[in-house]
Amino acid sequence: MPDQNPSDEHSRTSGDYQNPANGGSQHPPAGFLHEQSWAERNGFPLWLLAIVWIVISFLLFQLVGTLFTLVYLIMVSEEPITGFDPQLILEHLDVMFIGNSISQILFLGLATWAFVGLSTTQSRASFLRFKFDSRTLPVIAQTVLLLIVIQPIIWTLSWLNAQIPFSDGYMAFEEGQMEMLKDFLTGDHIILMTLIHVGLVPSICEEILYRGYVQRAFEKNWGIWTAIIVSGLLFGLYHIRLTQVIPLAVIGMLLAWIVWKSDSIFPAMAGHFVNNGGSVLLASLYPEYMMEQMTASELPPVWLLLFSVGGTFLLLRFIHQTTQRE
Repeated sequence: MPDQNPSDEHSRTSGDYQNPANGGSQHPPAGFLHEQSWAERNGFPLWLLAIVWIVISFLLFQLVGTLFTLVYLIMVSEEPITGFDPQLILEHLDVMFIGNSISQILFLGLATWAFVGLSTTQSRASFLRFKFDSRTLPVIAQTVLLLIVIQPIIWTLSWLNAQIPFSDGYMAFEEGQMEMLKDFLTGDHIILMTLIHVGLVPSICEEILYRGYVQRAFEKNWGIWTAIIVSGLLFGLYHIRLTQVIPLAVIGMLLAWIVWKSDSIFPAMAGHFVNNGGSVLLASLYPEYMMEQMTASELPPVWLLLFSVGGTFLLLRFIHQTTQRE
């Protein structure tokens, strides 16, 4: 009996059904529907499903986080809360960040994990690239070092982004965000808890959403490079900081490329944690330097930028070589 190519079996099922004019059956063969995801059975392109989920998860994340903070403030306030009180929020920033962490875990992390089931018949772990092989650990180490070395470039991109004019109303909104973040990072806080809220939780939950689900869904419809660029841009916009959208998008694209090259989400999680966690440590140890970098009021020294460009190039080359498939 001659050997059969696995692709031949596929052509006798889905292929013949999709092209009945070529001799296929008018009815789907037994088991065909079980080989399709919910999105495929109902004609939803994965890119559209991913964008819809970005919007839904973002709104739920913001709504629940805000409600958590509001309920707590109502419970602890000695007087009725009649309106928005920035000072009251500043006095309970830790509660706001706890609410944000809970919302991220629920909607960006766990709910995304569940939602993935609509887009694939693979296991969720495989679709999201929760994979670890002999190359993963070296790539994690290289990615961590890369996110440290690239910071002067990110600083420069922040400065360039800050030159774009925005309305006074929007700038007041961003300055309020920056003030709250500055107070939280430089205030009297437990560094470990801040690392969890600002570093660990976003590095897991945002990566599951963007480099796990969104990038993978875009790859299925648009190919690798379009998926990397568009998912990176959406990652930059997600943070609602237009004065920082360029550096955030570049970080998103960089992490997306590493995930694709390594076929693992873990290097991106590690790099994301180092990027965010480094900001926490820098703000705690050198608050003035940290605020200067966050506001992008000045460019980094030329020598530092040149070192960053050279080091970034070398590390990208190392990652490319490490992830070469035989």
